[in-house]
Amino acid sequence: MNAEELHTTDPAAQSLGISLGEASEGPDGQTSTHLTVTADMLNPFGTCHGGVIFQLIDTAMAYRSNAGGPTAVATSASIDFVAAAHEGDELTATLTSPFWARNAVHDGAVTKGDGTIVALFRGKTLRIG
Repeated sequence: MNAEELHTTDPAAQSLGISLGEASEGPDGQTSTHLTVTADMLNPFGTCHGGVIFQLIDTAMAYRSNAGGPTAVATSASIDFVAAAHEGDELTATLTSPFWARNAVHDGAVTKGDGTIVALFRGKTLRIG
């Protein structure tokens, strides 16, 4: 399956309004996903819930690691939140893979439309298929 096919069959991403941007297969490409922060994504402090931000970039990792190859599953992920996102912000998660093998490493960032970094991410996947 390619990233576009994965996206059309992903109810979690669809429910949040996550859209697919760039979707390259293989070790030298990158994948990006997008969403607009809505009122129902806010925490009690009026900022975007960290789980939503994590889901945005985790979705990019799922599409990147599974496009064009055997099934891959996440084995670990970490995120550092460095700035707040607010209602109306357009967020983009961009992911590259500096190590691509049966075990892969994925590095990424979530940014606002003005380029402000909201979160930094590193995830690892394992191909099981």
